[in-house]
Amino acid sequence: MGTVIYHVATYRRGISKINIKQAFPNYTETEVNTLVKKSFQSIGTSFFDTASAWFEKRHVLKERCQIEGKEHLDDALSKNKPVILLTGHINPLEMGGRLISFYCDNINVVYKKARNPLFNAFMIKSRSTHANAIVDNKNVRGIIRGLKQGKTTWFAPDQDFKRQDIVFTPFLGGIASTLTATAKLAKITDATVVPFYPVRLENNKGFKLIVLPALEDFPTLDTHADSARVNQIIEHMVYQQPHQYLWSHKRFKTQPDGRKIYP
Repeated sequence: MGTVIYHVATYRRGISKINIKQAFPNYTETEVNTLVKKSFQSIGTSFFDTASAWFEKRHVLKERCQIEGKEHLDDALSKNKPVILLTGHINPLEMGGRLISFYCDNINVVYKKARNPLFNAFMIKSRSTHANAIVDNKNVRGIIRGLKQGKTTWFAPDQDFKRQDIVFTPFLGGIASTLTATAKLAKITDATVVPFYPVRLENNKGFKLIVLPALEDFPTLDTHADSARVNQIIEHMVYQQPHQYLWSHKRFKTQPDGRKIYP
């Protein structure tokens, strides 16, 4: 399926090439094309991952799930403070959200509204089966309320949100509009930020959640530096599994000088 999408979605394929060339400036044209194809194959596989994440029974999925660094999550949850689960748009995204919910109670999911109303409604309904609440990323009060109520909150800020309370910081070889929300939410609610990301294992061996240590000395008084740090963490996740990242997103659409990265 991913190979079909690769051949049909020529515009998104072009976006992926631009992003990958920026992130891997030393790659040859062959290496760039290979990674583009692998990323689309990952997208194709993610359709089935998503269906499984939304509809498969808990015990079946848990048998296919490994977790590395669970002690970091357990330590954060044991402190009776709000927890922000920081992640990126890495396939399998939906599976990662479902699997991490097995290890923490009362999880809220922050999402960006989809353009297609039907898909958006279906996504919310499906995610609601394993999440306490699904909160629009523009509903800042709702996100803060959930954190103050002790809801662990899943948050993936690595998208282009235009001029929505952003700063410009380095990311994957370029300059990206970066939400300041992670640091601000942590400051307002005294939340602990725990990064994690999912990995689809090869040969149909299931999935692994990799939980990284909670951020220390975060947030600081420097929102710009804090936002850059969030980008660095997500960047680390991407470079670990580059073929599973959503390269087809216009991540660098908004630039500080107004220039266009994409055709």
